[in-house]
Amino acid sequence: MTKFFEVEERDGAARIGKLLLEKSIKTPFMVDSALLASDSDYPFQNTGTLWKFKPDDSEEIKSAVAEIQKKGNEFGNKQLFILPRAQFTLTYPEEDDAKRTRKIREAVLEADILGKIPLAGMVRPKPAFSKHFSSVAVDSSFEIDADSDSETDYETDSVFENDDCCSSETVVKSVAGNASGSGFNSGSEKLGYDVYIMEGAGTFEDDAIGFFNAFLDVKNRIPYDSALWLPNLATPENVAVLVWLGADIFDSTRAVIAAYNDLYMTTAGTFYLEDLAELPCRCSACVGKSAKELREMSKSERAALLEIHNVGALLAELSLVREKIRANLLREYVEGQCRTKTWLTGLLRLYDRTGGYAERNAPTFRRETLYATTAESQNRAEIVRFAHRIVDHYEAPQKEILIIFPCAMKKPYSISNSHQRFIQAIERNRKYVNEIIITSPVGLVPRELELTYPAAHYDTTVTGHWDLEERAWVGGLLESYLIKNKNQYKHIIAHVEGPYREICEAVSNKSGIPIIFTGKKSLTSQESLKNLRATLDGLVNASIPAGNESEDADSDGNIKNQNLSQDSNQKPNRKQKQKPLLLKRNPNEEKPDQARAIIRYQFGPVGEALFSEKTIVKGNFPKFQIFDQNEQLATLVPQFGQLAISIAGAEKIIQSPDYSGQYTVRIDNFLPKGSLLAPGIIDADENIRVGDDVIILGDNVIGVGKAKMSGIEMKTATKGVAVLPRHTKWMVEPE
Repeated sequence: MTKFFEVEERDGAARIGKLLLEKSIKTPFMVDSALLASDSDYPFQNTGTLWKFKPDDSEEIKSAVAEIQKKGNEFGNKQLFILPRAQFTLTYPEEDDAKRTRKIREAVLEADILGKIPLAGMVRPKPAFSKHFSSVAVDSSFEIDADSDSETDYETDSVFENDDCCSSETVVKSVAGNASGSGFNSGSEKLGYDVYIMEGAGTFEDDAIGFFNAFLDVKNRIPYDSALWLPNLATPENVAVLVWLGADIFDSTRAVIAAYNDLYMTTAGTFYLEDLAELPCRCSACVGKSAKELREMSKSERAALLEIHNVGALLAELSLVREKIRANLLREYVEGQCRTKTWLTGLLRLYDRTGGYAERNAPTFRRETLYATTAESQNRAEIVRFAHRIVDHYEAPQKEILIIFPCAMKKPYSISNSHQRFIQAIERNRKYVNEIIITSPVGLVPRELELTYPAAHYDTTVTGHWDLEERAWVGGLLESYLIKNKNQYKHIIAHVEGPYREICEAVSNKSGIPIIFTGKKSLTSQESLKNLRATLDGLVNASIPAGNESEDADSDGNIKNQNLSQDSNQKPNRKQKQKPLLLKRNPNEEKPDQARAIIRYQFGPVGEALFSEKTIVKGNFPKFQIFDQNEQLATLVPQFGQLAISIAGAEKIIQSPDYSGQYTVRIDNFLPKGSLLAPGIIDADENIRVGDDVIILGDNVIGVGKAKMSGIEMKTATKGVAVLPRHTKWMVEPE
């Protein structure tokens, strides 16, 4: 927990924050390395190195910390002080570094300056987390929390230790300790540093596996609401990816050194000046000059101009990155930007394959379009989470015929021209049918969840070609769904062609589950639609037992056009009905089925508490509301495909026998007004993600709202908006 850094906006693990100095600093931020090295009024103050001290000279370390305390008392929060550091190479034995790290921490605690003076401290990746390191014992004092007794009280999402280039595609999940992801984040009340500087970050360039393991180790051990500084690493081409991973502060070191080596930096890569025919930039250092003129300048003059250009290019990229975060589009930008270097592409793939770290930072709901234009898009946490929730939470309505449809460009699918025609073709017997849509990259979309993020919010490149990864992903999900529901469906129809049909055929052959195909080249042609209608009608009519079939009976077995005798007492035999042998859902059950699917997607099985015999759904799709008689329980929000529960809905959930704190934020006994800030939270469900609808609960307070940070972060953060309450009330009015 920290005092002088606050996160304001999030996009995945990337964030816009604010260093709360006298003159606040917006992150992601670039530190000017030249000003940092000088004795000036620069907001970042370097207090020097430990190399001038003896390894065990605690008094000198205390003296250095006392000097920071003196300056801090004099200038307040005008500057952030970087604690003394040794900066060993990462292959250096841990013993000396661990001793000094412990002594610095002890001196800081003794001086009682944490939370009173803005501080930055070094954090060294643990040896076990990088292929660079040899296997050495780690002193327990190395932990950021000096009082921690355990070396494994944090979570490691994944560790990649094999040098084989193919091994980076395989995740080895290693979990040790609590699910919060950090020993520091597991409930310790000690304040942390406001900024942590990752030691040796610059040595990992071009080493995706080594850097990612070291980075993830550091992120899992520092407070959520502290900033992470990656020294001597940032360039215009890599900084967007580094921000996406979760870094906050960088410096100009790499850009300045490049200038004195005649290296010209751009977002598309770094070029030797001698190889450039022209300057692809219009900054003050480049405009009006040619590459030839720049080469003919003196070394010092040329370096000065290149420094202006390189640093300017880095600053410009950081400005663009902040705008992408505000627009929730940094991921889309990074998927393109990472192509400039293979190690950057590797970092993005490793990030996606960690599972835990990527998933807990990904929003559950958002209104922005998800652009799926690369192979990496398929592995986005939002998409993988959606697929898993379909398998884990979704329960299909009780019908015995399944129809598989292809996706459509317009969303939600049911308003597209093609799906409108599909629906018209099956309308007569639609009450017997469950519908799912197969699509890349989302996978499977049940009709009931077609409005829910990301099903209605993605856009992808359409070429008619599916690569092997897409086929394996969608085919695997379809196979899992069919096997899970094999006892429910008597008949499966696939109205698909092309790659969709090939996927369905492969799944059918592998699983042994028969699928009837009705497509004839163009799926919306009269021939195809007629075949779909006839096939479905045939399956429904075939369920009528022999002897009861009649041209005068409809598909429900109701007798039509009965001839009445002249006897006025003779009435139509309306009870003369076929016993239905196919399960069906009536039209008035369609909206409750959709509402139930959405609430289970959001809350899991405990969401079923909103439904009883008294439950009714009012309004038309996509703007319906759930009521218990006259009491409103939830409202569908079309922009997200999410049900916003009311306090009455929350009360039903917490009274459910299945309730055990799911999606609940616990607060002290106060009534939130406006934003609910992190310091006011006592506990929170660790499954909460940004965008989730949550229950706010105190001893005498109940409310509902939308999460603005993850549940894990809520439990440890000391600043920032945690929840935007929608409704709150006292359970019993205080006297």
